[in-house]
Amino acid sequence: MADVHINVDEPTDDELDMMRDRMYAFIFPNEPRTDVEREAFDKAIKYQIAHEKTLASEFAELGVLQALPDGVSSFSIGTFSMGFSGDGLKKSVTLDKNTICPYAYGVLLRAGLLYKGVV
Repeated sequence: MADVHINVDEPTDDELDMMRDRMYAFIFPNEPRTDVEREAFDKAIKYQIAHEKTLASEFAELGVLQALPDGVSSFSIGTFSMGFSGDGLKKSVTLDKNTICPYAYGVLLRAGLLYKGVV
């Protein structure tokens, strides 16, 4: 997993909107209410976009086939074979602890947006 992000262009409004929805689902039932929380949430969104673009770039450099279904790690057609391992190249749109950028996770954690207990 990429720990250092490549230099990427500023996210488009569409990328920000789509990631915002995914990030809201990740922190649910929390919602950024204060300026500090909103700033942390926006920062986490940008980190996650850069993280996913970095991973996509690294996979492309390695020639990794990104069209494999979840859970499939290899595939061949001559005498058909398919390999399964863990969750393969998980491409779910849902963020979880395995798919979120470590920097985005840290920002959200410090802002208290990952707390799921009683308020």
